[in-house]
Amino acid sequence: MSEIERTQWHPPFCSATKLELRENKEGLDFEIEKNLNTKPIQLDLLVIWKIQEIVIRNEIGAIFKKYNIFEYKSPHDKLGVREYYKTLAYACLYKADKDKNDPKEKDITISLVREGYPKELIEWLQVEGCQVEVTYPGIFYVTGSRIRFPTQIIVTSLLDGDSHQWLRSLTSKMSKETGKKLIASATGLTDREDQENADAVLYLAMKENETLFQQLWGEPEMNEALIKLMKPQFDAAVDAAVDAAVNKAKTEAKAEGRAEGRAEGKAEGKAEGKAEGKDEAREEMARDLLRDGTLSIEKISSISRLSVSRIRQLR
Repeated sequence: MSEIERTQWHPPFCSATKLELRENKEGLDFEIEKNLNTKPIQLDLLVIWKIQEIVIRNEIGAIFKKYNIFEYKSPHDKLGVREYYKTLAYACLYKADKDKNDPKEKDITISLVREGYPKELIEWLQVEGCQVEVTYPGIFYVTGSRIRFPTQIIVTSLLDGDSHQWLRSLTSKMSKETGKKLIASATGLTDREDQENADAVLYLAMKENETLFQQLWGEPEMNEALIKLMKPQFDAAVDAAVDAAVNKAKTEAKAEGRAEGRAEGKAEGKAEGKAEGKDEAREEMARDLLRDGTLSIEKISSISRLSVSRIRQLR
């Protein structure tokens, strides 16, 4: 499997979109990989504007109606005529799958998102008699008699860097300035959900822009900020791993017919005994970071709280 195939772009895209719209998140519902009917057809992201009295402040939401369908293509995937028709079909299926009075056709919008300019698609739309106009930098509205649902094309590389840094960070061609802005913005978030979404975007950015982030790690101010960002994420992953081990051990013990108390004892002993469950989890995650190759041993030590010598032993 190639590096392109291994990289998961869609979850960070959903996280980036949530961050773009975080000022209005109380009035929006986000449904990721929304299933249509009972068949395995999924929308990348459905944003439901549930409190329509609020004003959507972000430019990508200026087109919003009640139900807003997003189709995202990674930098390596094509956004062409076929993809447009597929997204149009998704919108029609979404309409058909609901009550006949809700959603109304006028309450559905389509957003097609990609880093690069989809020249073939835009030229085809124009030949078909549609108008494609730049409404905001990087955001093109598509209108005309052939357009069933309000439609916009979002070219993330053309978006304003200050207003849309989260979507602009979904790239393998990140500039140093954008990298610094991303780190500074992620460090400034206080809401837990926002922090988790920023973690997803930051991880993708680090994976796809390894050389750049190696440079940023070398700058004292950026180094401190990155460690501050990654430590809580690492600790949360450790806690989740230990909880999963405890739950698995309880399930195994119950399957063996043991009493509840004995099952819990076995679980605690398996997850936290011997080398202490958290230490084992820290070491396993440190191994994963070593295999990934993005961070130096010293950086992994700072994040994981394991000694440099111990991490060297894990190789």
